Amino acid sequence: MDLQEFADQLEEREVIELAYSEDLAWCQRKLLGRISVMIECEKQMIPWVYMHLRSRLKQKNILMEYLDGRRPPEGEQENRSASVLRIMIQQITWHVRNTTEDKVLVLPHLDLLTSAATESLTTEAREILPLLYENPRVVFLTFKDPNFQMFKAIENLFVAKRKILGIDRRVLPSLITRNEARKFPQNFPILRLYQYLSGCNALRVRQILSRLEGVDFPASEEDVIRQLRELTIQDGMELPNVDLEADLAGYTSVKKKLNSEILSLLKYKESLTDEKESRRLENLLPKGMIFFGPPGTGKTLFAKAMATALNATIQIVSGPELKSMWVGQSEENIRKVFFKARQSAPSIIVFDELDSFASARSTQGSNQVQHSMVNQLLTEMDGFRKEELVFVIGTTNFAESLDPALLRPGRFELKMEIPWPDDEDRFAILSLYNQNMSLNLSSEDLVWLAQKTGEMRDISTGTRFSGDHLNAVCRYLKRWSIREKKHNFSREELLLALRGGQVKLGLTDHERKVVAYHEAGHALVALSLRDAAPVERISVDSDYTDFLGYVQHAQREDKHVITKKQMLAELVILMGGREAELLMFEDISSGSENDVLRASRLAWDMVCRWGMSEGFGVRVLEDEQELSEPMAQKRDEAIDTMLTQARNHAKKILAARRDHVKLLGETLIQKKVLQRSDIIKLLGEE
Repeated sequence: MDLQEFADQLEEREVIELAYSEDLAWCQRKLLGRISVMIECEKQMIPWVYMHLRSRLKQKNILMEYLDGRRPPEGEQENRSASVLRIMIQQITWHVRNTTEDKVLVLPHLDLLTSAATESLTTEAREILPLLYENPRVVFLTFKDPNFQMFKAIENLFVAKRKILGIDRRVLPSLITRNEARKFPQNFPILRLYQYLSGCNALRVRQILSRLEGVDFPASEEDVIRQLRELTIQDGMELPNVDLEADLAGYTSVKKKLNSEILSLLKYKESLTDEKESRRLENLLPKGMIFFGPPGTGKTLFAKAMATALNATIQIVSGPELKSMWVGQSEENIRKVFFKARQSAPSIIVFDELDSFASARSTQGSNQVQHSMVNQLLTEMDGFRKEELVFVIGTTNFAESLDPALLRPGRFELKMEIPWPDDEDRFAILSLYNQNMSLNLSSEDLVWLAQKTGEMRDISTGTRFSGDHLNAVCRYLKRWSIREKKHNFSREELLLALRGGQVKLGLTDHERKVVAYHEAGHALVALSLRDAAPVERISVDSDYTDFLGYVQHAQREDKHVITKKQMLAELVILMGGREAELLMFEDISSGSENDVLRASRLAWDMVCRWGMSEGFGVRVLEDEQELSEPMAQKRDEAIDTMLTQARNHAKKILAARRDHVKLLGETLIQKKVLQRSDIIKLLGEE
């Protein structure tokens, strides 16, 4: 770092010229061409931009009239009770009707006069709007702060619009003085500062740099970077402290992908000294990401860990809260989110529940507000500078429902699935909570809990156990430990914690018998079919699940491709419980409800989605697609045929093995749980 490259001192006028000379020249050309101009910039910038343009236009004999409401126009008597906004309207009225062609009217606070907080025009906007269109010879220069929303009818008057927001990376070294450069290590690559200052205007950059404290040429940049972060973080932004490895357990493949696609590349970028190579790498980085998966699996936590690794701020925005009933307000909310993120760069925007407003625009559930929000989101993402370290993450439980325009390359390009935790993940997560909460659970207890949480389901929702569920279990145990000064837990107590303190209600003898024969029917049908998944465990009224009875199958080797034979086998298995009840009791119970529902849905999919019915033919039906009466009848007959054949097949199997149904059912009543080895021992290898 050569100190001779930096200025001794910098004045505000000089800073504006250095940072925005191209923007100022563009605005000058438009105004000289008699075109009204709107400049989007922060209020802090307005006086300095105005002074520069005034000097440039004065050389061309064009005057500028600054209408800021400080004094009434000529001929108007001063009214001390009049507000600044009222005087501003008087000024605009007088000058619009008395201006000359060699003058530009400057409206520095038009956004205050016409701010669109609701759908209706404000009183001031109603007065201003006809004035702006009254005299077509008038040339206006106006300013709009990114934090204000203006009515489209007013914005449309200004065909020439220019954004003067943030700074270009090339001008950053020219905005640093020699004394400020001394606050960094001797060999510090000064352009690394751009990631922290890219969203700040040039005057704000000068304010931040002038406040840096510390010794000259420190050994490490940590202290000065910390000061920079403190001075650039906006309200509503968080600087998280979540370590990807130490605070997130399990999910090895997710961490590997996040590291390889983002974090390792950014770390490599920091080591680059070649500007061209750095730009090439910036073009490779995906700025938009989708984190999708079931609720409670840690999507937002992964986003915070990514922010921590990048020393980035994070802004978590709830999708439903962005939507507004007022026209244009939802889009304005999105603009403000991006503006704040750019000011606090490096930063990450997390749109939680992205699908709540960014669902496919062709779907019946979407509306005009959502269409506009998706368009605005796309506009903001397309407006990124490649060198800006602002990332956008959308989290959703329903990735398939998102608008395809968001998922194409260049937008939400990187898709990361964060699924239900598997056995290894659950063990790692439980181990982390065990350590952090000092629960003193043994390795055997953790293995048992990991296995149990894979078998059980949430009592209230019926979903599998996520990381949030495991956290709740451990917090329950910790509260119990504090309350009763417990240092060890029995398996029964651990099981109670898995249920959130709820004790499972037991079955009567008759109910247990019905459920036992029902599950025996499912299991025997599965054991009799070549294309069925192997039976691993059968349970009745046990602590393994929250269902009355349950048959657990081994996971198939082929997870992504399921054949017609396998689906037909599944239909027969689903019918097995109902047919076993009929066989043993000559009656059926309400316990078959879920089986029949699943069988009906599967048969519908086979007929209508996958073309697996000879009767209905090879065709696919769209959701809610209307059919003619003959075609609807043909569809229903195909589904009925498939279900009837499955039922008859199950009935035939169980009738031939009635003794086995009875033996298996009675054994289940006694033991409640049978493992695969128990079943083989009981029924034989066949």
